[in-house]
This record gives sequence, structure tokens and C-alpha cells, in this order.
Amino acid sequence: MTDITRRTTLYGIATGSAAALAGCTGAGDPGTDGSGTDGGDGGGGGSDGTNGDGTDGEVETAVKRVETALLREEWSRTERRGYCVVIAEEGDAEWLLAEASDPVRAFVEETDFEESVLCYLESVGPTTCHDEVAFGGVAVEDGTLVADATVRGPQDEEVACGEAITYPAALLRVTSDPLPEAARLSVTDGWGETGTVRNDD
Repeated sequence: MTDITRRTTLYGIATGSAAALAGCTGAGDPGTDGSGTDGGDGGGGGSDGTNGDGTDGEVETAVKRVETALLREEWSRTERRGYCVVIAEEGDAEWLLAEASDPVRAFVEETDFEESVLCYLESVGPTTCHDEVAFGGVAVEDGTLVADATVRGPQDEEVACGEAITYPAALLRVTSDPLPEAARLSVTDGWGETGTVRNDD
């Protein structure tokens, strides 16, 4: 696994309450493959908030790719740009992680929930090449996690992509003081449509 550095824009990938879990609906600047801990997922970054403008201070981030979306049957892609869940305690994630891979479970287990929360996000795309989610602009504002998230398509126009609905997904770890209790994400799906996704929708 690769540690995410501070004071850089966070980018992550994916395929596929004030205290616990909650559902989300609703993307942003593309980025490179990233994971906070899994070396196979590449690098990522963190972003710092600036006090005095509603932002709650410095934020550290890490991203873990989720190979297979965990909640794609729980929401309608025609009504929402995505779905998100805030995880404030490890035990609260069991229902979500029932079919998750061992590396994803390990990422959750390695999270210190005294200092961090996790946000699970999945979106949707039109081809097999739409298999990544990139994060940017991560911050905590008035107790709410805010970020942009974008589904990325093929990086090479010559790549052959199969036509299939895909659900790229990722876990975003946020370390801050105070910790966010909710999430509000600007999510752009694989068709380029953007909407706001909140954990309490």
C-alpha cells in the first residue's frame, strides 16, 4: 500500500449519522489511479482546508479502489449520478462490506476511526473502460465532507471498450479535526452528467 501525501490534490480510482452509515446520491476533476494503502492502486493525495471560510482545517486523504460496486442494486442510475455512504465506525460497515474483497476489508480495518472517517462512493458509466473514479477538492466544511468525483473513461481513443453499464467505486478515507459527520459530493458520471450526492439522500 502507498501512503497518500499531504497538501496535494487527491485523486483516486475505483471499479465496479452524525455517527454511522447513510446512503448518498448525485463528480469533478479527473485524476490518476490512487489508493491510500494498496500499492497496486497507485498514488493519491490530500488537501488542506483554510480556516475562516467555513472550512474546518487541514485534511488528509487516502483512496482505496473497490473492484466490484457494493450497492449498485440500491439506487437508480437514471435518477442519481451516484450513491455514497459515510462510515464513522468500523462496526457500522459490516452490512456494506458483506461481499467486499479482502483488500477492501483490510483498508477499513486499518482505519483509525478516532481520527478518520470513510466515505464509500459509487457512480456509473456506459462502457467497460469507465472503471475509475477520480477525486479532487476534498475538504471539510462546517462538519461536512465536500469533494468532486468524476468517472473516468478510456485515456486512449484507440482502446476498444465494450458496451456495458459499469459501476466504478472507491473508499475515500478522510482524516481531519473535527471529523465530518456528513458528505456532499459533486459527482460526474460516465455520460458527463453532474449532480450532488449526499449521504442522507
